[in-house]
Amino acid sequence: MAQYYIGKNNQRLGPFPLEQLLANGLTPDTLVWCSGMPGWQKANEVPEVAVLFAPQQPQQPAYQQPQPGYQQQGYQQPQPGYQQQGYQQQGYQQPGYQQYGYQQPGYGADYKQQMSDQHFAAYGYRPQIEFGESIKICFNKFADFTGRARRSEYWWFYLFAQLVGSVTCGIGSLVCFIPMMAVTVRRLHDTGRSGWWYFLPLIVMLVGMCVFIPLVIAGDVNKNDVLTGTGAIIYLVSLLVVLAISIVLLVFCCQDSHHNENKYGPSPKYE
Repeated sequence: MAQYYIGKNNQRLGPFPLEQLLANGLTPDTLVWCSGMPGWQKANEVPEVAVLFAPQQPQQPAYQQPQPGYQQQGYQQPQPGYQQQGYQQQGYQQPGYQQYGYQQPGYGADYKQQMSDQHFAAYGYRPQIEFGESIKICFNKFADFTGRARRSEYWWFYLFAQLVGSVTCGIGSLVCFIPMMAVTVRRLHDTGRSGWWYFLPLIVMLVGMCVFIPLVIAGDVNKNDVLTGTGAIIYLVSLLVVLAISIVLLVFCCQDSHHNENKYGPSPKYE
């Protein structure tokens, strides 16, 4: 008996026999596959599955045996070896399928790309990146500050970096520091902004420290509280500016991707 798989929410479910497909959430647009099919197809495009969506025929009345001596007009019993028109009783093969020699389509990169293309064709954007895929991409682009990164890629890796830092008491964060910095720059590129926004808080803090430290030292040497107080004010203002820029960066990283290609590359979500 043929066993069918269902592609649902970017996952492959099954196998199920034909009569259980509807009970497992099958719709006319659901992708299905079974051994012998050339690839995943919509349910309403597979002949034996499309029958499940056909309206039920009214039940035929119960057969009553004719009275003795009755002969149905014009009826002739079929001869032995009779075959229904268009079908063969034995050795029937579904049209377009190969019963032998076919390998099940891979459930790896090709399948994910096919599902991504179908999701893009249906909704106009590609499905979000999964947690494991985000980690793989960010470590493959360990120090790549070019290109663009989607929100799902950035936030999944941010979550991973926080988990690693919590488990290792901050030591593991050193491993994630450079890829985290790189994916943040790519995330800013995805919103159409320069990656220098990421380094702006560090620049402000360095400038504040370069002004604060000499004033404090001069105030201590000269016993001048004005210089010391001025240095403290400059340091406090620097902290407030850094906090404000950090909030702005958080808002930028939460924004959606640019729909069209920008100077950093094509949109990973809408193209």
